[in-house]
Formats: sequence, C-alpha cells, structure tokens
Amino acid sequence: MKLPGVSGYRAKIAHNQKDMKQLLIFLSFFLACCKSNEKEHNIKTFIFSNASMHSDYSLKLNSSDTIYFEDRFEYPKGNYYAILKSGEKDSIFNQLEKIDFRKYLSDYSDDHLSDGTAFRLLVVKANKIDSIFVYGDKVTNVFYNVASILRTFKKQKKFLRLDKNIDFENLNYKMLPPPPPPPPAPKIKEIQMN
Repeated sequence: MKLPGVSGYRAKIAHNQKDMKQLLIFLSFFLACCKSNEKEHNIKTFIFSNASMHSDYSLKLNSSDTIYFEDRFEYPKGNYYAILKSGEKDSIFNQLEKIDFRKYLSDYSDDHLSDGTAFRLLVVKANKIDSIFVYGDKVTNVFYNVASILRTFKKQKKFLRLDKNIDFENLNYKMLPPPPPPPPAPKIKEIQMN
C-alpha cells in the first residue's frame, strides 16, 4: 500500500539534494576564485621602527590585515592596532619582495649627524631575516619610499588601543645603534706670552 504524499516527499528531497550540490559547486568555485586573488607572500613579518627627537615607535605587519603600532614616546604610550584596506599590505610586501637585501649593507649611519630621524626595516621570511638601519641619506631611495609609506599609514590610520602587548618576536626591532660620540674637541695650544 502506498502512503499518500511519500513520493512527493522523496521528489522534494531529491530536488533539495540537487540544489545543495549546485550550491556546493558554486561555493567551491567562488572560494577558489577568491583565493587566487590573494597573493601569497614570502614575508612572514615586517617591522618598521622609527626614532627621532619627537617620536619613537614601531609598526608591525604580518599575514593578517592588521597593522600593529607600539608608541614609546608620545603620550599616551601604549600599543594600538588598525585594519588595513584591501591591497595596502600587498603594496608594501610587493615592494619589499623586489629588494635584494644582499646588495645592501645592514647599517647606513651618517657619523656626522647628531640628530635627525633613524629607521629600521626588518623583514622576516621563513628561513631568513633581512634588516637595514638608516640614519642619514647614504642609501637608495627604495628604503626611504617604504619608510614614507609607513609613516603615512601611521598618520592616516585610526588606531585603536590594544590592552595587550604586541609580539614583536624578540628581534631587537627597537635597538637602533646609539648616536655616535661627538668628535673630540680640538686641543687649545698654550700660547706663550713673552
């Protein structure tokens, strides 16, 4: 004996299964397209530290869309974060990946400066750490361009307070070389009075 409505119920289940398969195929295709637009970078972490007479801070970018900011100078001192717009991190990482750090020294300090702005770029890859310190103008503009972009991010982003410490991976990101000692004062020769 056939119960009324059972065949209709089975047809409805079969139809729902077909719809579900089509939905899964669409979602799989959609996710594959989204992932193909995301660029996979060799850079795991990037840290930019900047110090001058009126500022001392570090910015950190990693695989997420968050930029971290540690302020060590201005009031209120503390840790902050902001969300990057689509493509902002990629533009920085793309510039950094084009740089062959082997061509450059790790330290570009101008011994004749006693004030000014110093910055350090630290790029952490899976098996390598590249670092460059700049104090003066003895290095290519590539590094100044990256520093300028990051300073602009710092000014333009609305950072929110973060109530926990930021993990800067204990890489001495803040350790800028000390300023050089002042040149020795010239010795005054004794003038003999006759």
